[in-house]
Amino acid sequence: MSREYEELKKALSQPANPESMQQASRAFANYRQVELSKGHNSTPTLVTLSKGLPAAVPVDQIPQEIATNPEFYNLMRKIVAKER
Repeated sequence: MSREYEELKKALSQPANPESMQQASRAFANYRQVELSKGHNSTPTLVTLSKGLPAAVPVDQIPQEIATNPEFYNLMRKIVAKER
């Protein structure tokens, strides 16, 4: 796994609070930027069926959701905690 992904994983290992959510948001934005620079230029969307969360979030908007929505932050924690 890339260094950026490991940084994202580490940032998401913390309980949801404003500081950890901002840190995870920055880590995801950095990870996404590195992936785009490698030519991984798709426009996927994260879709969830959980109540209280947006039904579909474009990848470009994930950092904002991580930073502002504790439920979304916790969902991302669960996703990233699972190894590829």
